[in-house]
Amino acid sequence: MPKPFKLGLIGGLGPAATVDLFNKIVKATPAKTDQEHFKLVIEENPQTPDRTACLLEGKTDPTICLYHSAKRLEEDGCDAIIIPCNTAHAFLPYMKRYLKVPFVDMQQAALEDIATRFKEPRIGLLATSGTIKTGIYSKKAEAMGLPLFTPDEEHQKLVMSAIYGPQGAKAGFTEGVCRDELLSAAEYLVREYACNVLILGCTELPLILDETDEFPIADTRVAIVDPTAVLARKVAKLAMSENKKRGTR
Repeated sequence: MPKPFKLGLIGGLGPAATVDLFNKIVKATPAKTDQEHFKLVIEENPQTPDRTACLLEGKTDPTICLYHSAKRLEEDGCDAIIIPCNTAHAFLPYMKRYLKVPFVDMQQAALEDIATRFKEPRIGLLATSGTIKTGIYSKKAEAMGLPLFTPDEEHQKLVMSAIYGPQGAKAGFTEGVCRDELLSAAEYLVREYACNVLILGCTELPLILDETDEFPIADTRVAIVDPTAVLARKVAKLAMSENKKRGTR
């Protein structure tokens, strides 16, 4: 009997971002009954060491922890793995050497979506300092010929506060101070670099701002791209296609 497609998700990075991605996958799946949804396994481990703290401050490396989560999903028979954490993608090259199951790259998916939908994008990246430091967006954007810009030091501190601050997204806030800080950084990118597309390059940020093609800011309108939503649509399409080919749908 054919084996249905099964997706693995490394969760807990953070927990709210995991729930957000799962919800978007459910909404992106063209199912009319419970049985038409595809199999998905979540390996939730919020004790995974902080990725940004490792990259910026030399604190505990999360690679082994991430690897064990991925290995459990591989052993459970998952056909592909996703991670709702942009910064965690910086550690994938080390993990892939010891795993057979493929990962669906969230940054690549987001950039391909932008290249397809927008004629002359000028991209502003709102992300953790760890994500920016590793170049996991900028290197891929450069390879695709897409101009990408990041905030200056002052505004990058605001992005980090919107994520990690006492009133930030990881502390459970989605309105108020964190939103104001994020919008300040976004406005800087639009005014300084004429960015017309902004990437929410941390999975906590879509908890603050929604994806849209018409976001009013700095006396203009820009597109807000949510890589989490792009990833959800991509894996839903992949799962439906695989199940159709396997005759399990």
